[in-house]
Amino acid sequence: MQNILAHRVGYVDEPQIPLLSDVEIGIKHLEIVFRDPDQTVDDVKRVIEPLGMQVASIHAPSPIEDDAVFGMIEDYAKRAAALGTKSLFISVNTGEMPLDEGYARLRKMADIAGEYGIALAMETHPNLCQNGDNMRQTLEAVDHPALGVNFDCANVYYYNHGITAAGEIAKVAPWVKSVHLKDTDGGFESPHFPVLGQGVVDFAAVFATLAEVGFHGPYTLELEGDAASAGSLDGLVDNVRQCRQHLVDLGLL
Repeated sequence: MQNILAHRVGYVDEPQIPLLSDVEIGIKHLEIVFRDPDQTVDDVKRVIEPLGMQVASIHAPSPIEDDAVFGMIEDYAKRAAALGTKSLFISVNTGEMPLDEGYARLRKMADIAGEYGIALAMETHPNLCQNGDNMRQTLEAVDHPALGVNFDCANVYYYNHGITAAGEIAKVAPWVKSVHLKDTDGGFESPHFPVLGQGVVDFAAVFATLAEVGFHGPYTLELEGDAASAGSLDGLVDNVRQCRQHLVDLGLL
């Protein structure tokens, strides 16, 4: 099965790079952020359908401490279902909340998303998902089929010492719902995220581990730091092209 490559472009009507450039590069899937509550599924379809593009994942607001989060998740799950995607990207931190309460709230959020056939993919962030052991603890405690992780190949270095992306993803492979492809110089709290292939992430090993559990995407390019600071639109487009080409050279696409 072919791996699905997507690009996180932010607002679909104000993308980081022109969507046509993605299509020309060979990327036809997107991770999107809705601009505001008034932006509709039809608004998104009007932009992407003429280009033959599809939404692979959606960034959903997830203020876990706020009771309004349950309505937000239902709203975004409906949007995801209407756009034909199976994954909502969320970032959660329980803060001062007791973990048991946080787990219960996550379980309720997953219940809601699951009713629409949608999975919640938790970003690689503290305090619930900063490394493989932490992720596994959260996932086993919540124990819900609609809850998984969005494994960020660079964030896992940013938040931890002495780990590798390949080593950490092996701990949680069955729970991976989506992946952010981002390279790094490997330093703890280092903001240097270069073009894929110019850092320390062993993407071939990451893909191989996930292929063993039947995961083939979405693998989403997330350009930040050095890779996003290209100096011009043409430079940014070229960085996206280089990232995709690195994956092609590795035989992953």
